[in-house]
Order: sequence, then structure tokens, then C-alpha cells
Amino acid sequence: MLRFLVRATVALAVLASGVACGSNDDSSGGYTLRIGATSPTGTPVGSLGWGDKQGTLAEQLKDAGVDKIEYSFFQSGSDVASALFAGAIDVAAIGDNPALRARSKDPKVVLLALDSINGDAWLVGARGGPADIQGLVGKSVTAPQGTIRDRAAKQLIDAAGLTGKIEVRDVPTPESIAGLSSGKIDATVVTGASAMELQYKGFPIIDSLSRHGLGSTGTNIALSAFTEQHPEFAEAWRQAVTAVNSDIKENFDEYATWVAQTEGTQLEFVKESTQPDEFNPEPFPKQGVDQLEAAYEFLNADGSLESQYSVREWAGAQS
Repeated sequence: MLRFLVRATVALAVLASGVACGSNDDSSGGYTLRIGATSPTGTPVGSLGWGDKQGTLAEQLKDAGVDKIEYSFFQSGSDVASALFAGAIDVAAIGDNPALRARSKDPKVVLLALDSINGDAWLVGARGGPADIQGLVGKSVTAPQGTIRDRAAKQLIDAAGLTGKIEVRDVPTPESIAGLSSGKIDATVVTGASAMELQYKGFPIIDSLSRHGLGSTGTNIALSAFTEQHPEFAEAWRQAVTAVNSDIKENFDEYATWVAQTEGTQLEFVKESTQPDEFNPEPFPKQGVDQLEAAYEFLNADGSLESQYSVREWAGAQS
């Protein structure tokens, strides 16, 4: 799922004015780009946050007419996608689950780029509870519905041959972590440094996507009405994302230190949960498209998509 973003100077209130202001051209001839992303706390983290900090994003998008960037933060990728459909934002930086669902809802959803690949998710249990997934039979796992964490929970249950034997309940991550601590929740799915921090505090890591050769991608989507209005934008965005990711790979220790500082966690937790190979230096790497297609196939089999389509064609058949 996406680990973003940047400058929490524009909060949810942007939605109130976003539709009215749109991405209209200003007096300078350029326009304001409105980006929506998930961020429960508004804390600036992740690859695009790094791109904003380094000035790479603004610099790469300048020639495409973008002279200002505004951000809106949401609790879930589904909320970001809803804002995109409502016209409140121009670009949604979200995980693959909500992006795939959005495309199944409307063929006018454009896949701009994959901004991360090989994303992991960890199934974390309560202290003193089951240390393996078999021990969760008859119990439940929590994850916010429609998110990568939700799909990861179902994929891990499926990989263990336990579909139908472990319930997946729709509970937001902060409440899930609180429930783990109080013993009211059996297990939850967590991404990022939070998983390593919980393990350090004595919560068992029961399973993870990477143990099964699975992974998630971060996606950037827009509506075709926007990309047609700004024909140079899509290519500029891809160049911006890949430039940011290349910079992260070249300066990973500095990036990891920055993430630890902005998230208020320990550097070792960031390095244990984040690897340089998550930051793809091309917009549609084969491995990332394969992971996106695997996610699509799982969601389609699960009955979570409104219509069927080709993921590879959606990615421009570039991989």
C-alpha cells in the first residue's frame, strides 16, 4: 500500500474547496496539481514525500505546466479514489487494491505509474496468542476493508488453505493495534516499520506476504479527462516518479534516516521493513506489473471487482 506523502499543510478540508477550484490554470499559465494520498496522521513519509523534500517532483513536473502542488490526506485508499471520482483531486497515490477496484468501476481511470513494488505486509498476533496461522482457526484477523492489508489477510489465509476458517473483520489499523495490546483482537495485518516495532515489543509475526513470494505495488492513477486536458502530464509524472525512486536507491541510508525521523520510529525498524528494491527506477517494471496482475486475479476470484479488464493493457502493455 502506499507509503506517502508530503507537507500536511492541506488537510481534509481541501475536499470542500477542491471541486470548486479544480486544477484551473492560473495567471502564470500553469496549473495547480492536486494529489490525494493515504495518511492517517498527515505525517510526511514515503517516496513522494522524499521527492517533495528534495524538490524533484516539482522540478520534473514544471515543464508539463504544473506550478503548484497541493495535497489532501485520507484514511484509506478507497477514500482517495472516491475523491478522484468526485473531482476533488487530480492524482490518487494509493495501493493496488483500491486502484484495481477503481479501474473495474470506470474504464476512464488511467494508470500513470507504479511508484513502488515488492511491498510486504505482516500478520501480527497478540502477545501470548497463536504464533502460527493454524492457531487462528476459529478466530479472526482484522484489516481495513478494501485495502492492501485486507487483501494480504485473505491471501495469507488462502495460502495456508484456511479460507472460510478464519474471519477477516473490517477494523481500522489504529484500533486493531490497540486491540492487540488489550488482547481483544487475535491478529491484524500491518505494513511498514510498525510491524517491526510491534515485533520488538513482543507481538509475534505470524506470517507475511514475502514468505509466499507475494508482494504489493503502489499505484498512481488519474482520470482520462485530466490527462487529455494536460497531454504532457502523464509522461512528466512517470519521469518524476522514476527520478525520485532512483534518488532513493542511490541514497537509501539517508532516505531511511529521514523516514525514521518523520515517522517517529527507530532506523532499524525502517531498514527491516523497507528494502531498496521496492523503489522501481522505471514506471512499469515487469515484476511490478506481475504483482499488480496477481492482485487483480485474486480480487477478481474473490468477487471484489465490478468488471474485468486486462492489467497489462492498463499498464500500456509495457511489461
